[in-house]
Amino acid sequence: MPRLFNSTVPLVQLAGLFLCVPCHQAHAANWTVNPYIQFRETYSDNLRLARPGNESAGFVTEANPSLSIFRQSGKNTLNLNYRLQNLYNASGNEDATTFNQLQFSSSNALIPNKFFLNANSSISQQNIDNTRIANDNISGSGNRTNVNTFSLSPSWTPQFGNYASGLAVVNYDTVTTDTIANSGRAGISDTQNFGEQIQLNSGTEFKRVGWNLSFNNRDNYRANGNDVSFQNSNATLRTYINKHVNVFAQGGFSDNSFQSFSGSNNNGFFYTAGVQWIPSQRYSLEAGYGNNSHVTLSLSPMQRLTWVTTFRDNQIGLNSGQTWQTALNYRTQRSNWSLTHLNDTTTVQALLLKERVIIVDGNPDPFVNQPVEILAFFPTQTDQVIVTKTWNFAVSFFTGKSTLTGSAFSQDRIYQLNDGHEKVTGLNGSWNWQFAHKTSAYLTPRWQQIDRGLPVKDNRYDLGIGLIHSLTNRLNGSLEFRHLNQTSAFSTNNFEENRATASLFLRF
Repeated sequence: MPRLFNSTVPLVQLAGLFLCVPCHQAHAANWTVNPYIQFRETYSDNLRLARPGNESAGFVTEANPSLSIFRQSGKNTLNLNYRLQNLYNASGNEDATTFNQLQFSSSNALIPNKFFLNANSSISQQNIDNTRIANDNISGSGNRTNVNTFSLSPSWTPQFGNYASGLAVVNYDTVTTDTIANSGRAGISDTQNFGEQIQLNSGTEFKRVGWNLSFNNRDNYRANGNDVSFQNSNATLRTYINKHVNVFAQGGFSDNSFQSFSGSNNNGFFYTAGVQWIPSQRYSLEAGYGNNSHVTLSLSPMQRLTWVTTFRDNQIGLNSGQTWQTALNYRTQRSNWSLTHLNDTTTVQALLLKERVIIVDGNPDPFVNQPVEILAFFPTQTDQVIVTKTWNFAVSFFTGKSTLTGSAFSQDRIYQLNDGHEKVTGLNGSWNWQFAHKTSAYLTPRWQQIDRGLPVKDNRYDLGIGLIHSLTNRLNGSLEFRHLNQTSAFSTNNFEENRATASLFLRF
C-alpha cells in the first residue's frame, strides 16, 4: 500500500480541497465570501505557564486576517473558514510566530440521489500531552504541535427496483503532525486511513421478511507505529408475525487487529436470535440471545422526549463483556436537554479527524469573539488504541436576552498498548447576556480533573468574563479577563495565569 506521508500530505490536502470545490454554476450570487481581521492585545502574568516562583509577565500582540466562504445550492454545500494567526511575543519568546487554522467541509451530489463526494479538512494546534494544558497559542511552554487532517469520501446509493437499496462508501483520511512517534518525544505517527462501508437492505417487495447485509472495514497505516485495522461483517434476517411482534436472527464475523492488554476485543463469529415487541409507535422492547446478547428499550412518551437504552453482553468483537449505552433527548420551547453514555474503541488519530477547529453553528460572523482554543479534554498524543466509556450531560436555556448552557462529563480511558488507565471528569458552563442593543456580556466557568490511576490528580480551573460592544455595523470591540489555575501533587504540573485581553474585530 503506497504511503503519502510528510511533505506529500499538504499537497494532497490542497489538491483535495480544490477538487471538492463545486466549479459549475459559480455565479457570484451563489457564494457568500466574508473577509475579516482581528487585532488583539493580551497581557499575561505567566506567559510560559511556569510553576509558582518562575512566572514571567508580558504583552502578546496579535493580528489575525480571516476568510469565511459559504455556498449552498440544491446539489452542493461548501463551508470554509480560515484564519492566519500572527503573534508577537507568544509564550514570552519575543519573536513573531504564525499559525494556520482551517475548518473546511464540502458535500457534492455529482449524480443526484446516486453518487456523492464529501470532503473535510482542518489545520489546528493541539497539546502534545495533557499534563500541562494550554488554552491557546498565546501562552504555554511550547507543549503543542500542528495537526493537519484531510478526508475524502465518495459514496454510491444504488436502488435495485423494489427489491433492495444499497450504500457503498469509500473513505480516505490523513492525519499528520509535527511530532514523530518513537523519537524520544511524545507524539503520534502520521497516519493514512482507508475504509470501506457496504450495506444492502431489503425493499418493499419483501412483505413479511426484512433483511440487511453490511460490511465495515477500516485500515490505519502508521508511518512509525504498528498498523491498526477494524473489520466487521453482519447479516440480519427479521420476520414480522404481526405489526406488534417480529423475530430476528443475526450473525457475522469480527476481525480487528491491534495490540491489547485489556482483553476488550475478541475476534471470531458471533450470532444472536431474539424478538422485538412494539406495542405502539412510542414504545418498543427488543431482546436477543447468543454469544452476543442485548436488550434495547426505546421510549418516546411524548413528541419532545426520546430515550433509547441498550445493555450488551458480548463475547465477540470490540468492547466485549457487559456494556451499556443510553441516549436521552428532551426539548421544551426554551430549553434542550440531553444525556448520553457511550462505549467506544478508537484512536487518537480518529479523534483528531472528528475535531471541529472553528465552530460556526450558523453564525454569519464565525470569527466574532472566538479565539481558536486547544482541546483540554483530550488524550495524550500517542499511537494507542483507546477503549472509552463516556458520560455526557448537557442543557441549554434560551430567553429573550440570555443564553445559558451547561454540561458535565466523565470519561474512563483504557490504553490498550500498556493497559494504562485514565479518568477525566469536568464541568463546563457559559452565560451570554445581551443587556443592551449593541452590548453583551459573557461568563465561561470550567473545571476539569484528570486521574491517571495514581494517588495524584490534576485539577484545572478556567474562568473567563468578557464584554462585547458593536461600535459600527462592521466593527466590534471586546474586553476579557481570564483566570487559569492547575493544581497537582506533581509540582511540575502546577501553574496559574491571569490575563486581560482587548480586541477589535473588523468585517470588510
